[in-house]
Formats: sequence, C-alpha cells, structure tokens
Amino acid sequence: MVAIEWIDKTNRLGRPYADANRWEIAINGTTYTVERSMSAYHIWNNGDWLGMHASKGDVEAAILALAPVEEAVEGESEEASDGDVVAAFEAKADEIAKANGWTISHTETVMLRFLRDTNPAEAATIAAALEKRPDLAA
Repeated sequence: MVAIEWIDKTNRLGRPYADANRWEIAINGTTYTVERSMSAYHIWNNGDWLGMHASKGDVEAAILALAPVEEAVEGESEEASDGDVVAAFEAKADEIAKANGWTISHTETVMLRFLRDTNPAEAATIAAALEKRPDLAA
C-alpha cells in the first residue's frame, strides 16, 4: 500500500496562522502539487494541470490512479491481457477503498474518471469488463 504524505508548502509570510492551502505529494519519484481554492483542490505536475477535486480523499485517489507504476520485473510480458489489467484495477480499487473507508463502487468510479482522461483505451477496456462482472447486485 502506498502511504500518501501531505507536505505543507503554504506561504505564511505575514500570516502565521493561515490555513494550509498548498501541499506537495511525492509518489514513486513523481512530485505532485496540490492547491486548495475556495471550493476545490487542484492537482499539478510540473506545471501541467491534472484535475480539480472536491475533497482530499478524491485528490488521493486521483494521485494514486495517476502515479507511475514501478517497472515490471524482468521476465514478465510487456503486454498485459485485459483480464490482468482489470484484476490490477480491482486490486488497486480495493486497496484505496480500505485505506480511505470508501465503498468499492465509489473508488472504482473515481479511478475510472481519471483513467478516462489519461488513458481512454484502458479506461474503456476496464469499464466494459466491470459491466460484465457477475457479482453485481440486482
């Protein structure tokens, strides 16, 4: 499980008791900047805007979905099958849901939103596979 640490980078010059409104989050060698505006949190990576979210939990889910994965172990195939991609997605969703106290469906929805923006083909594959799951409630 990846632990997310919010490092406060708020400029408090002349405002020593100001609420935090700027953080840095580093995961797998990538540093994301999160800025809070009046009603949302904005995620940035090296000047590239990655999205706007309503809560810190949504920000963490987005960053975990966007974080680069570690390099594949030597000997593994370069291309993963659709089943492998869906299994990895479900495992990550389960991990994030447990860490944040969310339902699996909320976590999968949040992850698919961000995956849709970063990798539409993979998001479509996962969404189609998730719709076909036999364990869906009636």
